[in-house]
Amino acid sequence: MLVLRLKEFRKKHNMSQRDVAELMMITQAYYWLWENGKNFPNAKQIIKLCDIFKCSPNDLFGIHGDYSIVMDELDSK
Repeated sequence: MLVLRLKEFRKKHNMSQRDVAELMMITQAYYWLWENGKNFPNAKQIIKLCDIFKCSPNDLFGIHGDYSIVMDELDSK
């Protein structure tokens, strides 16, 4: 299951859930669902979150490393 690091980035930028929700033009309750893994933003919303938090999608998803090695491992199974 994919988990976004929304709370971590939000706190790093000294923002409240309400602050992020307003920038995303959604309700705070809807944003809470994302932050707590109950719902998931779409691709356009992920891009906007990355703009707000000044990060890449990989950062937001916590993905790091050499992807070619990972893909080679998956292909060998």
